[in-house]
Amino acid sequence: MQTKLHDTVCDKRNTATIAHTRLEEDSTRQPNIHKRSPRRPQAERRLAAPAYTGEQLFQQLTAEAEALRKEKKRNVYSGNTQILYLLEGKPKYPCCGLQQRVISFPPITNSESTKMSHESKSMLVEVTSHASLGACKTAMDRLLLDTLQLGLGDGDDDLANGYHSLTVQQIQRNLKSVYPSRTDCVYEALSNVKVFRLPKK
Repeated sequence: MQTKLHDTVCDKRNTATIAHTRLEEDSTRQPNIHKRSPRRPQAERRLAAPAYTGEQLFQQLTAEAEALRKEKKRNVYSGNTQILYLLEGKPKYPCCGLQQRVISFPPITNSESTKMSHESKSMLVEVTSHASLGACKTAMDRLLLDTLQLGLGDGDDDLANGYHSLTVQQIQRNLKSVYPSRTDCVYEALSNVKVFRLPKK
């Protein structure tokens, strides 16, 4: 689902990037301060994951992408490496962190230590975009809708009555912006989707 949204609503990650973790709290850090361990193929996960600074990880991924491009005799990068250009020449890199640990390096990768599992009961979903806040909200609205329609959500779904439920906690982006607001998650054209907004405490 996430790959499909990246290819469509997010315009192959050029407009927005979706990431999910078990953790919370986001911030922007200098690229040479924090270290993180990128997600790796299943066969490599048994080994201890090396840590990289943001700059080291960017340089390594760029070198690997260039080597693969030459090996395959292609004119352009492929896969996730085709979006590396979004970080070229930037003095700071976007990241999401918790307690001095970086858990996400959008739009490139998430940390191995924060991946979801079958035991996970809640998650933080982050959508980042260099285009606009509206692009982030559009991607998040669609992600929530697709998640619900796939039957993913709360464990107390009322399946006897034929519906699934998904609880979303509102977050405050800054002093003037929250998500979801009253103008977000509006699915009026869909008769099988109902949005219940709890009153403020």
